[in-house]
Amino acid sequence: MTIPNSPAHARAPLTLLYDGACPICQRQVAWIQRHPHRERVRCVDIRARNFSANAWGRNCEELLGRMFAQDGGGKWFAGMDAVRAMLALLGYRRLVWLSHLPGLKPLLDRLYLTVARHRFALGRWLPPLR
Repeated sequence: MTIPNSPAHARAPLTLLYDGACPICQRQVAWIQRHPHRERVRCVDIRARNFSANAWGRNCEELLGRMFAQDGGGKWFAGMDAVRAMLALLGYRRLVWLSHLPGLKPLLDRLYLTVARHRFALGRWLPPLR
């Protein structure tokens, strides 16, 4: 089953715009940096001193609300679709396909938004990064 315009078809390299102050995002980026296919995903901290949201055609409030990613073809993905695009490029296309199943996709999309909204509170429960 192919899903038209799916994040499963994202093209490398994917640029992932993430909140560097978010403990959950920090763990995700650390995992990507250790991954065998890490060259397919470039991580950009939106809280870095030299970061400009305008250079990406976005605004800071929008970027702080959820994760955004732009693939090698210029296509944008936001929220859970940014996560799906990242997973697809790292080789987890079956997982991405499963996440599109009826009933599961809207659930995962809502769960992502809930986690994003409460990421700092949830992050306090995580052990410190080594």
